[in-house]
Amino acid sequence: MNDIKHIVSRRHFALALGAGAASIGLAGCVATNKATSRTSYTGAYSPADDVALGRAEHPKLVAQFGGAYEDKRLQGYVDRVGRSLTRHTEYAAQYPYEFTLLNSPIVNAFALPGGYVYISRGLLALASSEAEMAGVLAHELGHVNARHSAERISAQQATQVGTTLAAIGLQLAGLPSDIARLGQTVAALAIQGYSRQQEFEADMLGVRYMSAAGYDPDGMVTFLNTLREQSLLEATAKGLPPGAVDQYNMMSTHPRTVDRVREATVAAKVSRTAQTKILRDEYLRQIDGMLFGDDPSEGIVQGQAFIHPGLGLRFDAPPGFRLFNSAKNVVAQSQSGAVMVFDLAPARNSRNPSAYVAKEWAPQAQLQGLEPLTVNGFKAATGTTLASIDNRQMDARLVAFQRDSRSVYRLMFLSPPNVTPSMREAFQSATYSFRQLSSSEAAAVRPLKVRIGAASAGQTVRQLSQQMPYGPQNEAWFRVLNDLAPGTQPKARQRLKLIRT
Repeated sequence: MNDIKHIVSRRHFALALGAGAASIGLAGCVATNKATSRTSYTGAYSPADDVALGRAEHPKLVAQFGGAYEDKRLQGYVDRVGRSLTRHTEYAAQYPYEFTLLNSPIVNAFALPGGYVYISRGLLALASSEAEMAGVLAHELGHVNARHSAERISAQQATQVGTTLAAIGLQLAGLPSDIARLGQTVAALAIQGYSRQQEFEADMLGVRYMSAAGYDPDGMVTFLNTLREQSLLEATAKGLPPGAVDQYNMMSTHPRTVDRVREATVAAKVSRTAQTKILRDEYLRQIDGMLFGDDPSEGIVQGQAFIHPGLGLRFDAPPGFRLFNSAKNVVAQSQSGAVMVFDLAPARNSRNPSAYVAKEWAPQAQLQGLEPLTVNGFKAATGTTLASIDNRQMDARLVAFQRDSRSVYRLMFLSPPNVTPSMREAFQSATYSFRQLSSSEAAAVRPLKVRIGAASAGQTVRQLSQQMPYGPQNEAWFRVLNDLAPGTQPKARQRLKLIRT
């Protein structure tokens, strides 16, 4: 989490795409796509327009998703695999193609029009072979070459509806819009995905491209199985029903099933040979040493604690809350419906935290109990008001800590009224856990990395998963990362992804 970068979902970014395409004319055009052989309406939107729009939005998207992962060797590997696929695409002459490895622990991949393809380091950690990574990249190239974005943009223009954000809004009574936008994180907005037909086409084309490049098309299926297991783990961690997925998880942007991918494989009419590439060992060699989980420059989550060595601070979420860190803020959620949000904000005209809460953070809210505090050397202030989430009343406690003369740290606690009495002590404890790190504590924070090693004889999953950051779910996550079925133990000398500092 920092005060510069911001997370954006595919749904949010579609707003920019719709706006960026508005200057392209509305003259009707029905074209036959070279990749799908399907006739579709694309307005006056040409492949050259795809490239122009992708090029314009590319730097914005990279910044919004945490920036590029600064590892030239690993970025070069992704680029080499991607370009081995693009040679077999239908619009290779028109699209420049650019592959970007994003510095995000979220498991996701997506593409902009014109051949701008993105894959996160979180996804690389989950994949287990070059064939699996190639399947992901090939699927995104399928969306690009089927020109699905052009179809969507043209349909929006034709109906003059445009893309709208279907917000499950957090509308805090009287609070300014930047606070209300927190609802996009708190309520776990769904990211806009593709239609079933578009996903099928992307799979069919992806299988075609990866097979032509010599990869085993089953890599697309095996990764989808792993992705489903990871999604179920995420849902369990957040107290959601099985099958519910994270707002930035790839399963919500690409709702596919193994059966449908296999159908696409048949439809692609590819022939398998004994020489198809999987390349598991080469893939593991390439990702050895890659950052895993949170980047310390944006703070890290350790159990119930959020620690930011750059800002020199830490605090603890209440017991039973699960912490989620992003470039914009830190959110902790409990199954009771209570939420805790931390961020950093400018203080423009306030001399103290009490003035900030009353005049800048919530100038029109009906604040109750506004009072100054001193928390571990920080000047602070707190007050309560009401909130509304999806027309449901929530209690909100606001806490501001003075960082310097121009900025404040903020904690917001939200809870359903029937839960608030039981949360008071926990929220107070979380507030008073906020403190400055010592220089030695800050220096001791080290990132987790993917380390490829071999299991010793008799080593168990429990022993090997101890340094993972998921607490009670460490063993389950370790199994998913290493394709180990429940109840099984690694074999001696089996090469595994080990998560270490």
